Amino acid sequence: MSAPPADVVDRLERLAAHAPGGAIDPDAVWTHGRRRRRVRLGAALAAVAAVGLLGATTTPLLVERAQRVQPADVGERMVLPDVIRQPGGWEPAFPSTPGRLSAVGVGTRSGLWSDRNAFWGVSAATGESRFLDLPGSIELGQPALSHDGSRVAYWIATTADVDALGQAGESAMLADGVAVLDLETGKRDAWTVESDHGLWVGGLAWAGDVLWWSAGPAQAQGDGALAARTRPRTWDLDTGERDDTPSSVQRRVSPNGVGHAPGGFVQQPSSRRLTLVSGHEPTTLRLMLPDDAPSAAGTTDATVSTDGSLVATLLMPDASTYDESPKAVLVGDLEGRDVALRRIGDVSAQSVLGWRSATELVVASVDDVEAGRPQRASRARILDVTSGAQDPLLAFSGNTPHVAADAWTAEVVPAPDAPFAPDPRLVGLGLLAAAFVGWRITVRVRSRRGHA
Repeated sequence: MSAPPADVVDRLERLAAHAPGGAIDPDAVWTHGRRRRRVRLGAALAAVAAVGLLGATTTPLLVERAQRVQPADVGERMVLPDVIRQPGGWEPAFPSTPGRLSAVGVGTRSGLWSDRNAFWGVSAATGESRFLDLPGSIELGQPALSHDGSRVAYWIATTADVDALGQAGESAMLADGVAVLDLETGKRDAWTVESDHGLWVGGLAWAGDVLWWSAGPAQAQGDGALAARTRPRTWDLDTGERDDTPSSVQRRVSPNGVGHAPGGFVQQPSSRRLTLVSGHEPTTLRLMLPDDAPSAAGTTDATVSTDGSLVATLLMPDASTYDESPKAVLVGDLEGRDVALRRIGDVSAQSVLGWRSATELVVASVDDVEAGRPQRASRARILDVTSGAQDPLLAFSGNTPHVAADAWTAEVVPAPDAPFAPDPRLVGLGLLAAAFVGWRITVRVRSRRGHA
């Protein structure tokens, strides 16, 4: 075996001259090196986790900024999309002044830790769907959208003491009052009523510029239950006049919803009675069913045509039992206090939604659903009440919203595409995985170069 080259010998001698002395503890050196490696590993993993967390928390903000919707200018045309789409859970919200809306509804908004109920709307200018942040709101039914989509009324949260009511207080539909948001200016007005335990809410409805709402102070009973006598109130948003004087039962707004009418609304205090409200005063009408209607029959979903000449409703074969099956469509002339209803051929519908013109009714139908699942409107179609002819109008994707009366007469346009709004938790996991892979590659490269 030949001797090593001279330069190798010189290098080995220099390394031996600088080698640690015998006083160095090899075990201590090893322990120190292992501890240093664990610290570096922990720091690297913490940095990787921080990247994932940063991606999860900032994604909603970045999406909202990128998908921000500009408020619609006053006086712009009103449109309806051909698909009224409930926003996905991670989609952004409208700005504080979204402009006029064609529809409002209730959906589900996602969060990093849990989901929550949230309001959403459809822009009357573009047809885009976004979540709707209403200051101080509580999710008690759907908000009430004015006929032209410029104002929205909603219940505001109670500050009353409900702890003493126990379980009844926790589950009660209680509020402090009602608020109205001007969607074009962002101005918000509220009408609150003092109460010990909050207000038990009724319904909300618009008659022109006058908001009708019903609510009453909740009273605790001896058995812990709640009771309330709701009182109708009217609020003229143009003059600011507020009226809460006691009045007849027929003026109370039903919490089950109302139908459209020119400059007002209609509701049904009974299956064969109709209350037509315009401005501050109601009028009661009697509905007379077709001769071939069953003796136990009644009506539901009444609404008045755009010129006020016709009323349309659905026939319930048994007024004491509501079922979700399609029902015959009836129409009658508004020529007096007694309205004779007649069938429109053999046409049936799931619900009546509004009027597109003086003779064109908008009705809803449903597709087949899974057994045990509740039916809901999936498509809206136009029904000509003079000929019985039908044409498709639009579709619903998600929960069915409340559509402004004027919006049913608006132009139908192609629905805008849904914005890109990924689940930030998946974005965070993706960044976490990418950062981990990048770190492992870096460690492998350094170790091969002798720097590990």
